[in-house]
Amino acid sequence: MSESLEITVVGAGAVGAAVAQALARQGREVFVIEKNPGVTQGENQSSRNSGVIHAGLYYDSQTRPLKARLCPAGNRLLYEFCERYQVPHLQCGKLVAATRQEELPALELYQARAAANGAPCQLIDADAAREREPLVKALAALWLPTSGVIDPTAYLHQLYALAAGDGAQFLTQTEVIAARPQAEGIQVTLRYRDGAIDEFLTKRLINCAGLYSDEVARLVNPASPHRIDPMRGEAACFYRGKRPELGVGALNIYPTPYQVKLPGGSYWTVGVHLTPTLETTPQGEVKPSPAVTVGPLNFAAAHKEDYGGQHRPMADFRDQVAGFFPQLTEDDLQPYQVGVQARLAGHQDWLLEFDPKAPACLNLLGFDSPALTASLAIAQEVREMISENQ
Repeated sequence: MSESLEITVVGAGAVGAAVAQALARQGREVFVIEKNPGVTQGENQSSRNSGVIHAGLYYDSQTRPLKARLCPAGNRLLYEFCERYQVPHLQCGKLVAATRQEELPALELYQARAAANGAPCQLIDADAAREREPLVKALAALWLPTSGVIDPTAYLHQLYALAAGDGAQFLTQTEVIAARPQAEGIQVTLRYRDGAIDEFLTKRLINCAGLYSDEVARLVNPASPHRIDPMRGEAACFYRGKRPELGVGALNIYPTPYQVKLPGGSYWTVGVHLTPTLETTPQGEVKPSPAVTVGPLNFAAAHKEDYGGQHRPMADFRDQVAGFFPQLTEDDLQPYQVGVQARLAGHQDWLLEFDPKAPACLNLLGFDSPALTASLAIAQEVREMISENQ
C-alpha cells in the first residue's frame, strides 16, 4: 500500500459510496475501507431498509436542519440518478392518513413543514384519499407526490461501479483498528481478513462507518463524546394477491406521526407504514411486486449486530396499521426483515463535523433515515466541506 493517500473513506454504505463517487469524479485519490465482504454484502443500514425515497416531510429546520435541507435536495438528485443509470425505482407517492379528528392538526403542522422544506405536499379530504387508494381508511390525508421506492442494492452497485470507474479503490473485509492524528494527516492501521496488519498515512479521513461511526471517531479522538444508540427495526410483509381485501396499490401509506413518551423524554415517530416492493419484468419494466412490507416496529437493539432472534408477534404489526388498513389480519402477515439504525444519542439530527482535535478527520455521525434518500446531497456537502478546508 502507498505510504500516503489523499482521502480515505471508512464505510461503503450508501453514504460512504456516494461520498467516494463524488470525490473520485472530482479527480481526487480516494481509498474506501469496508469491513463487510462487499459493498452490498453483509449487515448494514443500506442493505436492510424499506427502500423508501423520502420527500422531506418530517424534519424541521430548527431541530434537524441537515435533514430538512438535504432530504428534499437528495430526493431530486436521487430520481435524476435513477433515471440516468436505470436504477429500479418508482415515484409512487405517499399518503399520510389521519383516522381520528385529533390527528388533523398534526397534518396541518406537517404540511407547513413540508412547504418550508420545499417538499411538494397537499392536504386532501377523505374522498381524494380514497381515489388514490380505495382500501385506505382516512378522514383526511397528506399527499406527497415525490415520495417513492428504490432498489437499495441496485443503487449501491451503481454507486460502486461509478466510483471505481473514476479511480476510487475499495478494500473490503478490512477493519480500521487504529487511527492516530499526525501533523500531515491521520495514521491508519488496518486489519485484513487473514489477520495481517498494515498501516498508512492519509491526508483526510472521512468517517462514514454508520453504526460504528462513534467507534471510529474515538479511534481518532478518544475524548469524542458521541455514542450511537442502535435501533432495531422489524418488518413484516403480506401479499396483495392473497385475497381481494389486501389489494392495496403501489403507494407508500403512513399513519399520522405521533409522539412516543419515554422515561428520559419523548420523540416523534413516523409510525409503522406500508411500502411496496419492486420487481422488474423481462421487458425491463419496473412495477410493484405482490409483496408489501409493514414496518418498521422500532425498539432499542441489544447490540449493533442485533439482526437475529425472534420477530415480534404478527399481531403487533397488524395492530399498528389497523387504524388506516383494517382489512389486514394477523394471518395475512409473515416476518420480512430486520434492520438496525445508527441513531446518535442526544441528537435528532445528523452530525457532520471535523473533529475539533483532529481536523483531518471529518465525522458523519448518526446518519440514520433518510440518509439513503439524501445520500447524493450529503456527498455534495462533504465534497464542498473538503474543498473549503484544504
